Amino acid sequence: MPRDLSVVRTGAVLCAIVAVTAIAAPWLPLDPNRIDLGRVLEAPSLAHWMGTDGLGRDVLSRLAHGARVSLGVGVGTAAIALLIGLPLGALAGYRGGFWDAVVSRAIEAVLCFPALLLALALLSVAPGWLSRLPETARLAFALGLVAWTPTARYLRAEFRRLRTSEAVLAARAAGAGGWRIAVRHLLPQGIAPVLVTLAFGAAAASLAEASLSFIGIGVAPPTASWGQMLLEALRHMGRAWWLALFPGAALFVTVYGFNRLAEGLRDWLDPRPLLR
Repeated sequence: MPRDLSVVRTGAVLCAIVAVTAIAAPWLPLDPNRIDLGRVLEAPSLAHWMGTDGLGRDVLSRLAHGARVSLGVGVGTAAIALLIGLPLGALAGYRGGFWDAVVSRAIEAVLCFPALLLALALLSVAPGWLSRLPETARLAFALGLVAWTPTARYLRAEFRRLRTSEAVLAARAAGAGGWRIAVRHLLPQGIAPVLVTLAFGAAAASLAEASLSFIGIGVAPPTASWGQMLLEALRHMGRAWWLALFPGAALFVTVYGFNRLAEGLRDWLDPRPLLR
């Protein structure tokens, strides 16, 4: 029976909207950092479709540029988590024994602490080379260093399950080496839960970036960030409803889109037949 792809399409469309907004940001007519004290806290109008903030800056322009930060951190974190978690999980699951013990203890050590707390500690005591990175890359790297554990855990479990399958035993009997078996036979069959995990991780990273920027550890002013925009809205609570509505809605759409994409991929890539 064909699988329902509506959930995947919904997530993909929402993520595409955020991506198009981020790509189009440099071509918007208004500078996101342009201060206009004569237009402070103006409500949405034809001149400023989403109003202005406490410094007279255009909210729509800042929202679009904030999408570049949020999407960049989300995708960058997922990529770094994949680069770290994939080889470690594959090594632990395929080799077992000593390597499995080492990787499993490393995973448990990272999981002992909340991910946001670890990222906050890394950013607070960042070494010089990390501090010199662009802000988006710095945040993605710090979050990726603590977000690789789900990828490693799922891939380890899949490799352990598949390494005794008939296909792997036949390949080993035919003389295939360990690398060939891992790349040609195990990885294609075990990558599905990893892709789902990465989509969920991108959503969590976008939310974590907004949280870190909200408390002043993430993107530094005047660079536009949804977390900073929500902090600005807190300062003008009750006076300017649009300052909280639009960045909050953008963050919701981004996180919801990634989560729907992950849920759709999970159902679509599930090898078990659908039960009706």
